[in-house]
Amino acid sequence: MTLMSGCAETEPSSFEEEMQQLVWVHSMVEEYDSIVCNSVWDVVPRLEDKSVVSSHWIYMLKQDAYGSVEKHKARFVARGFSQV
Repeated sequence: MTLMSGCAETEPSSFEEEMQQLVWVHSMVEEYDSIVCNSVWDVVPRLEDKSVVSSHWIYMLKQDAYGSVEKHKARFVARGFSQV
């Protein structure tokens, strides 16, 4: 059991850790392509007197019924709590 726990795949805890593994980079590119394809947001000039809503990446391992990794999922989300 101890041997198997050392082989278990885990979700990255930081952006730097995620960038070292190619499978997470592919999932991040897939999410970005989906955002661009669906025209989710537009790039606009930043106004000097306005604050910007920040964002971050969330990483998840999707598992099947037997517990094996089915998909590496990266999501790009806005931090809505910073909105005024």
